[in-house]
Order: sequence, then C-alpha cells, then structure tokens
Amino acid sequence: MIVLAPLLPRIEVPATPQADEARRSAETELARPIYHQQDDLLSRLWAWLRSLLEDDQLVPGAPPWVSTLIVALCAAALITALILIAIRARRITLPARAGTADDALFGDERDSADLTRAADAAASRADYATAVIERFRAIIRSLDERGLIEEYPGMTANESVALAARSLGNCEIVTRLGQGAELFDAVRYGRVASSPQQDEWMRRLARDVAGARRPRTKAPALAEATP
Repeated sequence: MIVLAPLLPRIEVPATPQADEARRSAETELARPIYHQQDDLLSRLWAWLRSLLEDDQLVPGAPPWVSTLIVALCAAALITALILIAIRARRITLPARAGTADDALFGDERDSADLTRAADAAASRADYATAVIERFRAIIRSLDERGLIEEYPGMTANESVALAARSLGNCEIVTRLGQGAELFDAVRYGRVASSPQQDEWMRRLARDVAGARRPRTKAPALAEATP
C-alpha cells in the first residue's frame, strides 16, 4: 500500500532495518534543495525506484529483502552520481569572479584617447566602477604611447607601476600610480564600491601623469685638461 508523505512518496516495503534506513536516506537526500532545479528528472527517477520497490520479486526466487537491498544500492549509487554531477557543474559555472577573471590590465587594443572617452562616458551615467577602471587603463596606455614604459601581454596593474618607476624614478607620481593600481584592482574585483570621489581622484592622477617626464640626468663633468 502506498502512503503519501508531504514531499515525496513514502513506499510500504518489508519492515526490515535495511529497507527503512534505505527509504529514509533516499527521501532525505532527494528532498535537499540542490535537486530542486531537476524536479522533473528526479520525479521520473523516484517513480522508477518506487516501481522497483513495489516489485517484491525483482530477483525471482529470492526473499523480498534481497530485492529491497538491490534497489537501495541502486538508489545510493544514483544519488552519489547526482551529487558529483551537481558539484562539478557548480565548479564550472561559479563566477567566482576572481577565478575566471584575467589579471591582465588590458583586454583590447584601444588607445589612451578611446579609453579616456569610455571613462568619461561611464562617469556621465554614474557608472563610477567602469570610469575608474577605464581611466587607469588610459593612464597606463598613455605611458606606453609616450615610450615611458613598454607594455607586454598579460601585464598587470602593479607590474605597469613597476615599469613606470624605472622610467620616472621613485617620485610622488609613481607612488600615486601605485595607489591607483590598488584602487583599480579593488574596484575591478568588487572589493570596494566605486564613488564620484574615486573618479575625481583618478582624473587628477591622469592629468598629473600626463605632465610627468623622465628625470634629467646630469651631464658628466668635463675632466680638467692637464698641461
């Protein structure tokens, strides 16, 4: 006789400890939220298991508990397979944003002018995260265009600052570039919420970097002529 439970069908099977435990485990596991998005599949799976449980002669000539044990083992194997599939699917689809995002500073070949326009457009619509990110990219790309650094594929924000330090020296501009790189990473990976103040700070940095020059090297003193 079939007795309906609140969530899943409850099947009357021979009252052995193995059957009761297998039934409770299957009902508890299949009721977990992880399976809710697969209701149709699980409904068909449960109907199939129920049909097997109702068949006391799954193994002709064997006691009923043997059939129940076989069904319980099949159910455990199927549940394990579903759990492994769900875990694998979750690992593949997680954005886990930091896991899939590329650390490289640049993702395209736009020049500094295009990047600056993109930053201005983002700021005009109050998208300060994009504004901060695109303006820092524009700053670094401008350094490459001016020959102050040599950009390379996969270069990160912090690596671009290290290159700038070689050309500009350990000056106040380079210190601020380092702060800009930290802000770029924090905004890009969602560690901080961007703001109009951050956008304005990045604008000032862009203006100051535009005026930065290589430090002048002193000409070597001429050796005094000897008589």
